[in-house]
Amino acid sequence: MSVLADKLRVLRAQRQLTFQQLSARCGISVSTLSKIETGQLSPTYEKIVALAQGLGVDVADLFSSTPADAVSGRRGVTRSGQGVRYESPQYVYEMLCSDLTGKQFLPIRARIKAHSLADFDALHSHAGEEFVYVLEGELHVHSEFYEPLVLRAGDSCYFDSKMRHALVSAGARDAEILWVSSKQAMQEPVIERAARRAASDSEAS
Repeated sequence: MSVLADKLRVLRAQRQLTFQQLSARCGISVSTLSKIETGQLSPTYEKIVALAQGLGVDVADLFSSTPADAVSGRRGVTRSGQGVRYESPQYVYEMLCSDLTGKQFLPIRARIKAHSLADFDALHSHAGEEFVYVLEGELHVHSEFYEPLVLRAGDSCYFDSKMRHALVSAGARDAEILWVSSKQAMQEPVIERAARRAASDSEAS
């Protein structure tokens, strides 16, 4: 079973939450929560953020075995290839320094499996800011306000996460990136974002 599945089960039990109660908090269906907790489903980043919000923890805490209130000394070290690995349909994440809780930023090494916007149901947005640095391959950054941005090894981009976006690999191989999200990106309630998006779409139409 995955680290995420184990941690979700522990955190839900500690808070004495039923699946129905957690579903109401995070906006994820009971059946989906059950599949995540039993390791049958790998949730998207959006759902991971929603889980963290519903449980009242940082995203990093879902991948850490260290108690959230432990004194960390504010230093975390991750040796090459030893980050906590998590895979979604579009990305393979390696969570860096996941032993350090309460971070202001979430550092991730990621492999971009998606090679087309068709791999996403939609462009996604959330609070906060993000930084992307391409380590290997070629990356296309799609966003609602700009033409697709082409980034190659050594290139980087910093952007407002409230702008809908998606990262896609170009070429035959998957791009490898360093991906850093601000703490706000890990905390804003997904339900509030969805409500604002629906209102915005309604006004636009």
